Amino acid sequence: MQQKTRRTADLHAHSRGQIFGIGHGVMGMRTEEAYWLIGPGQALWLPPYLCHTARSHGAVRGWSLFIDQARSTMLSAQPFLVRGTPLLIAQAERLSHCASDQSWSDSLARLAESFWDEFLSLPRASVSLPFPTDGRLRRVADALSENPADAREQQDWAIEASMSVRSFVRHFGVETGMPFSAWRQRLRILNAQERLARGEAVTSVALDVGYESPGAFAAVFRKITGHSPAAYMKLCRSNDKGS
Repeated sequence: MQQKTRRTADLHAHSRGQIFGIGHGVMGMRTEEAYWLIGPGQALWLPPYLCHTARSHGAVRGWSLFIDQARSTMLSAQPFLVRGTPLLIAQAERLSHCASDQSWSDSLARLAESFWDEFLSLPRASVSLPFPTDGRLRRVADALSENPADAREQQDWAIEASMSVRSFVRHFGVETGMPFSAWRQRLRILNAQERLARGEAVTSVALDVGYESPGAFAAVFRKITGHSPAAYMKLCRSNDKGS
C-alpha cells in the first residue's frame, strides 16, 4: 500500500494473517473488543479471520503483507503492535512492491524469510483501547467515543449505565482491564492523535478532546506518547515530501 489519500475499509476479515505498517500518517483499526492506532514506524499484527474496520486520519502511506495460516499460528491470536526497525521497514516495503505469484523468486523468498526472522525478534506491545462487551458499559464507551470532551463524572456515567457507582467501577475495570478514568484519558489522547495527524491546530484539539488548557493537554500527551503535540504532528507528516 502506497497512497497519500485517506483510506477507509468497512467491517471485513482475511483468511490469512496481516501485518500492516505505516510510513507516515495514522491508521485506526477497530475490532469488536478494542481499538488500535498505528502511527509512523509502527506495524500491527492482525490474526486470520479477525473482523475489523480501518480508517486513516489524513493522508497515509504504508505497507501491508499477508501471512499464510501455517505461519500465523506462530503468532498471537490477538493483535499486537511493534515498532519497526529500519531493516524490517526496508524489507517490508520491498516485499509489498514485489511479492506476487508472478514475480516470486528464490531471492524474494530469502528476503521474506529474513523479514520473518526480524519481525519475530521485535518486542510486542498490547497498547490499545479495550472496549467493554456489557451492553450497559458499551453504551458509555460509545458515547464517549462520539464526544471525548463530555465532562460528566464517573457517578453520572454510572447512572447512564443504570448501575451503582460501585458496580460501574468494578465491572468497567474487569471488562477493560483499566480504571474508568485511565480509559477515558487514553480515549482522549488517541482521539487527539487522530486529529493532529489530520493537521488540526493543537489548541483546538486540546479543547475538543476535553482539556481546559493546551498546557495540561500537552503534559498528558507527552507522558502517554513520548512526544509533544507539535512534534507528533510533525512526525506524522514528516515523509509527505518526496513520497
